[in-house]
Amino acid sequence: MKSLIKIVLVLSLFTGFYSCQNDDSSSATPDRPYGEVYLEDIEEIEDFLHTHYATIDSEYNVTFTQIPEGGSQQSVWDMPELVKDYEVELHDISYKVYYLNLREGSGENITRVDSSFVSYKGFSFAKTTVDAVDTYTQTVFDSKQNPIWLSLDEVIRGWAEVIPKFRTGTFNPIPNIDGTIDFNDNFGTGVMFLPSGLAYFSTGTLTIPSYSPLVFSFKLHNLRRRDHDRDGILSMHEYGPNFVDDAIDTDGDERPDYIDVDDDADGVLTKTERSFTYLDGTETKTGYYPFNGALVDDPSTPYDDTKGIPSCSNDFTTATRLRRHLDPTCRN
Repeated sequence: MKSLIKIVLVLSLFTGFYSCQNDDSSSATPDRPYGEVYLEDIEEIEDFLHTHYATIDSEYNVTFTQIPEGGSQQSVWDMPELVKDYEVELHDISYKVYYLNLREGSGENITRVDSSFVSYKGFSFAKTTVDAVDTYTQTVFDSKQNPIWLSLDEVIRGWAEVIPKFRTGTFNPIPNIDGTIDFNDNFGTGVMFLPSGLAYFSTGTLTIPSYSPLVFSFKLHNLRRRDHDRDGILSMHEYGPNFVDDAIDTDGDERPDYIDVDDDADGVLTKTERSFTYLDGTETKTGYYPFNGALVDDPSTPYDDTKGIPSCSNDFTTATRLRRHLDPTCRN
């Protein structure tokens, strides 16, 4: 099975080729309208939630089973303590996303520009009707029982929306003899139900039909903070509240700050603007202010660790200050 990240990369290449075909061939089938497909997807997802019950084992593995005719099992839809939903604005549509919050987790919050260490299983489902009897078939297209790293800004949009609603767990940092890591049982775990517009939409594979809503169960074990532009400021501080669509772009050059080495386009690199010099004994050295200063100064360092990136007026601590790397009138 291909991993989720490999599927994304392959589909990206295929989409580029397909777009070229659209330019040169009148026989290529154009994509269906997003709004039209979404109405079908959300109906299928809600129907699935109404007609299936969930079995959750002690390790938070989830199995969905169709409720038999006359069955008394509680449907997933009727589990308000677990079923959550919210809306995602994309393609001029308000997508409703349902997910099960089996456990939020007790570790760190993850953002849409971090890397996630996750295990997961993904499946599609199809309904057939014979003699007025509906039967659902679930097809698993990818499964990773051993956790792998996935960068949330490089996978399908639905993942980048749902995973940040959970927290990591804790783990023993000392590997076992075989190199594996023991994770405790307080990681975030859930299930997401994604309309195709937040997944692969018109791009199908041998195992994922075109225009197919998808279901992923997942466990968020760990995270890795990223610094995409290597300016020393974590991307989580630079991307803004809402993924790429509303990412912070201070200088308006269509490169969000988290991938822009000169955030305010003043000709001075962001990394340079967060630098300072200090004396270490008789030697002059270069240091770098963190985005936020430490709560307590470390007496072993020859500078004040509580200072974050300052404003042009040397305000180091006010939360709402305009840090100098975002102020084009300020020169380092």
